[in-house]
Amino acid sequence: MRVVHLVIGGEVAGGQLVALRLIRAARDRGDQVSVVAPSEGAFLDLLRAEGIAIHIADVNRTFRVCDLMRLVRILRVEQADILHTHTALAANVLSRVAGRLAGAAVVSHLHIENHFRPQRLPAAILRALDNLTVRLAARVIAVSDGTRDALVRQGYPARRIEVIPNGVDVIPDDAPRRHGLRSELGIPEGVPLIGEVGRLCAVKGQHELISALADVPAAWLLLVGADLEQGGVYEGLLRDLAASLGVAERVVFAGYRGDAGDCIAELDIFALPSWTEGMPLVVLEAMQRGKPVVATAVGGTGEVVVDGETGLLIPLRDPASLAAALRRLLDDPEQARRLGEAGRQRAGRLFSAESSVRRTLEVYDELAR
Repeated sequence: MRVVHLVIGGEVAGGQLVALRLIRAARDRGDQVSVVAPSEGAFLDLLRAEGIAIHIADVNRTFRVCDLMRLVRILRVEQADILHTHTALAANVLSRVAGRLAGAAVVSHLHIENHFRPQRLPAAILRALDNLTVRLAARVIAVSDGTRDALVRQGYPARRIEVIPNGVDVIPDDAPRRHGLRSELGIPEGVPLIGEVGRLCAVKGQHELISALADVPAAWLLLVGADLEQGGVYEGLLRDLAASLGVAERVVFAGYRGDAGDCIAELDIFALPSWTEGMPLVVLEAMQRGKPVVATAVGGTGEVVVDGETGLLIPLRDPASLAAALRRLLDDPEQARRLGEAGRQRAGRLFSAESSVRRTLEVYDELAR
C-alpha cells in the first residue's frame, strides 16, 4: 500500500508526532510511505534521518489552485492509495479535493476542533467549504469525543467520524533517568518545579501559568517549546510579564528540545492551562511518567484527566484557580504522588500508542478493500 501523509507544518508538534508514529508503523509492515509538508523544519529533519521521502507543497490557503494541483501531481507520482491528512481548515478543503482528483482515499485526521476567523463572511465561507468537502473524505478520524462532538456541531456527518484517541508508549518503571538536566537548564536542585511542553502561544496558557506562579512561592516554572507563530514576539511578551510580576528568575524558557520527555521527568507537576485542545500527547506523556497534572477541561483533556483521581481540572483562563491547584499539590506531596500513580495506570490502560496505531492501520486496510 502507498500512503502519503500531509502535515500542517515542518516543525515538531503533537499532530506531527502522531503522524511519525503512524509513518513508522506503516513502513515497518511493508507499506510505502512519504510525507508532504508546507515548509522545512525539525520534523522533516527527523523524517530525512529515517529515509522517508519528502515533498514540499503549501496548501494552507484555500484558494491557491496552483498548490492544489501541485499536491495532485505529488499524489499521482507517488501513486498514492491513501492520503492521510493532519491539517486544518484550508488544507483540509484542498487536500480532500486533491485526493479525489488523484484517485486516493482521503483520511482526514482532526487533532483539534476547527476555529474560524472572527470575520463573519470569511468564516461562513470556509465553514461551508469544510462541511461540503468532508464528504469527499473516505474517513474522518477525531482524537477525542470532544473533538468529534465539535465537528458534528459544525456540520460534519456523524456517521463519517471515528474516534481514535491518541496514545503514548508505555514507559517501564525502571527506565533510566537522565542526570544533570536541572543544572543544564539553570534550575536549582530541590526546588519545586512546574512545567509545560508546547509551542509558545496564547491558546496554550503560558500567560496564565506565569501569572499563577506569582502566587506559588518558591516554585520554578519550566516552559519547553518555541514561539513558532510569532517568531519570538510572543515569547518576549511572556518574558515581560514574568519581569513585571517579579518572577523572571523563576521562569526558564527552554525553547524547542528533542528531550522533552526527560524534561517532563524532572517536574513535580505538569500543567496545561490551554484554551483549546484535541487530545494532548504531552498530558498522556506526563501521566505515563507518573506526574500529577493540572489542566483545563477543554477538548479531550477532560477525557484523559479525571478530576481528583489522576489530576486536577481548573476553569479556563483563571490564574487564581490555577495557582490554588498548584499550591494544593505542592503542599501535599502524598496526594500529588497518588494522583501521579493513578494517572500512570490510566494512561497505560486506556491510551496506549499500540492500540491507536493498530486501529488506524486497520482503517487503511478497510479502505484498501
